[in-house]
Amino acid sequence: MTRAYLLLDSHLIPSLYARLFELAKITVAHSLYLTTRYAEMAAVGPVLVPVEPGSALANTFMQQWQGRAGIWLESGADEASVVEHLRSLVHVRLEGDVTAFFRFYDPCITRLWLVDLADAERDLLMGPVLTIRLPDGVIIQQKNPDQPCARYASTPWLTLSAQTLEHLCQAQREHFTQRLVEHGQRYFPQSLHGLDPQVWAQGCQRNAARQGYSADDEVMTWASLYAAFGDAFPAGEGQEAYRHILSQREVAPEQRLKQLVDQLIVQTTHREIAL
Repeated sequence: MTRAYLLLDSHLIPSLYARLFELAKITVAHSLYLTTRYAEMAAVGPVLVPVEPGSALANTFMQQWQGRAGIWLESGADEASVVEHLRSLVHVRLEGDVTAFFRFYDPCITRLWLVDLADAERDLLMGPVLTIRLPDGVIIQQKNPDQPCARYASTPWLTLSAQTLEHLCQAQREHFTQRLVEHGQRYFPQSLHGLDPQVWAQGCQRNAARQGYSADDEVMTWASLYAAFGDAFPAGEGQEAYRHILSQREVAPEQRLKQLVDQLIVQTTHREIAL
């Protein structure tokens, strides 16, 4: 009997465990980082849960999460085997014998990693997973089922070549840039008026990186500052308060970023009152 699962990114879904209980009364979910060397990061790692097609959980996944925060899987194997195989993929070996996390549960990465592989190679990587359903109707199907299940080890069994890694990284960058464009068009359309949206998004990323902010969530937050001030930020006239905040290196980066946004809100509010 084939069973469906969701492999979700708990880092991108706020209060994931509470949502799972609310939507499907799920009290036990399989965190792939548990029983691995990354156990202390389980709260922000991938989580596997069974799902019933047509249920409230399935509908929420389709409407809110499937674009970037997880993938839909189907398997005829027992649940323990599915968990074990997926757990074995949480890290990979790169050239130079370097170990790195592998976010294969990002639908963008899943598509780029598996779609163009030869059938035999793809089947082996999928193990007990028969089908992966991605956005826009993309279905990745095993051609030769009954593949062996891999097991997690502290040394990754999967190796990614430099070429494959660059392909995946470039695609991730392009995917995030498009998300940033959509974010800007939704919340700051006046800042993009007359500009190439891709150029605006790339400028925002560069502007944030110059101040040490390059993580996706950081750049999304930085976008409000970039929308208000553009490339001149934070060196422009009248931006002394922002420069002061950024100079406080004893304050954690995430706290400085929050203070920057708070300062923008205060400044915007004062301007509106003055008008």
